Amino acid sequence: MKGKMQESISVLKELFGKVPIISDIRILDQSEYGFTVILKEQGDENVDIRVICLDRAVPSSVKKALEQPDGQTYRIIMAPYISDASAKICEASGAGYCDLSGNCRILLDNIYISEKGNPNRYPVENHAKTIFKSSARTTSLILRELMKDVSKGWKIKELAEKIGCSIGMVSRVKTYLCEQSWAVMDSSGLHITDAETLMQEWSRAYEMPEAIGCYTLENIPQFEVKCFQAFQNQGVELCLTGFSGGVRYSPVVRYTKAHVWVARKDIDEFLRATECKKVDSGANVVVYVADSDEIFTDCREINQSRVVSPVQVFLDCMQLKGRGEEMAEAVFSKEIRK
Repeated sequence: MKGKMQESISVLKELFGKVPIISDIRILDQSEYGFTVILKEQGDENVDIRVICLDRAVPSSVKKALEQPDGQTYRIIMAPYISDASAKICEASGAGYCDLSGNCRILLDNIYISEKGNPNRYPVENHAKTIFKSSARTTSLILRELMKDVSKGWKIKELAEKIGCSIGMVSRVKTYLCEQSWAVMDSSGLHITDAETLMQEWSRAYEMPEAIGCYTLENIPQFEVKCFQAFQNQGVELCLTGFSGGVRYSPVVRYTKAHVWVARKDIDEFLRATECKKVDSGANVVVYVADSDEIFTDCREINQSRVVSPVQVFLDCMQLKGRGEEMAEAVFSKEIRK
């Protein structure tokens, strides 16, 4: 924010200048970390505000900035852009925020200013899409390993060796998770601390795979038995997912459409083995085409069914209409959060 300090001052001056009861605005104590604003309200004493300037207002940076005691002085976090997650941290701490993209919330005794929804005027690389995108297979494997047991602490080298990737790749994932306050790194290793928000953000960035609509004459339970037989007898790489997979972990919904992941190389054999047909409409089976092995990471055999991991069930169910989110939450509560 060093180069944007004067812009920050101008933004706040313009913002407060629109408030009728403010008769004077003074800026004091400028430093590379922020400045003090003195507001003079008509007929009242001065109001002191400490403005903390951040280059990147990621949740961890905002939390750290607001942890520093500052008496009873009202504080405002300023940055090029402040996300909803960082804004909520400010609100919970009783602090205000204002970014250079036009978003703000300032709450004083006699002043309330709020504006939301303005896009980021200073975008940088979208780390969420990078870390969660379907082509980022190594980071996907890292996240899946971390989510197997959120109570476990991982040393960076240990996790890299487990995944078979570079220490640098694990470090980049660690940095992003810690910046977002979804994980912490301490003497015992990397720990997931906010699995729910992490999974919600992952599901929002999740890219739906290629899907094939099919129809089976069997009832859904019988079709799912055929899926397992295709895996056992023909070696078809597949796993149930969606409601078909979710009920194996937590039977909270009824469903009339099956969802199954099948490796691309095995699609034709799968269709022959299960005797289901591709259709343009009226499908009661959805086949997701798997182009990579991480989809099948941590799959389980449950009651004569092969099921994707709880993480994958969550991601797939969150994309389904109807009661998909309910199914996802049930699996998260039972199998991921624990």
